[in-house]
Amino acid sequence: MQTDRHQPICHLIDKSLVGTASLEEEQTLREHLLACTACNEYLAASHRAIAGLGGFSFEVDPGLEEKVLASLARQQSDSKQNHSMPVWWSRLAALVLTIAGSFAVSRLADRAAPVLHVQATQIQLGLAAFWIVPSVCFFLLFLVLSVSPNKKGLSL
Repeated sequence: MQTDRHQPICHLIDKSLVGTASLEEEQTLREHLLACTACNEYLAASHRAIAGLGGFSFEVDPGLEEKVLASLARQQSDSKQNHSMPVWWSRLAALVLTIAGSFAVSRLADRAAPVLHVQATQIQLGLAAFWIVPSVCFFLLFLVLSVSPNKKGLSL
């Protein structure tokens, strides 16, 4: 099937099967299907696919949704109780390590400057721009997200 020539007709077939094709589009489709075997094959394949989907129906227990929602709520409350303290400690540890690492590297900037042929202040500014500021921003972001009253995320 040539995609470029038959693509608009395939789209009309899909619209017709869904029931959204206009009368003019239905007429164009009928006229084209009289002369085109490739589009007739596409229409037959579409009919088979739709008929096959009818065999996948199944019944769902009416109380299943309530059970799933209750299980998710229970799991969420359990995870909040179990993980609230370790998350706080990990944030604090990340902040302390950022400060300690930044302090150590800033002290080593005087020794690294001659080797890199730059001034110590350039190394310290680069450190602030690429290490300290992003680390502090992420710390504050996670801090704000953890205390947000909105359970689905921040609303901006």
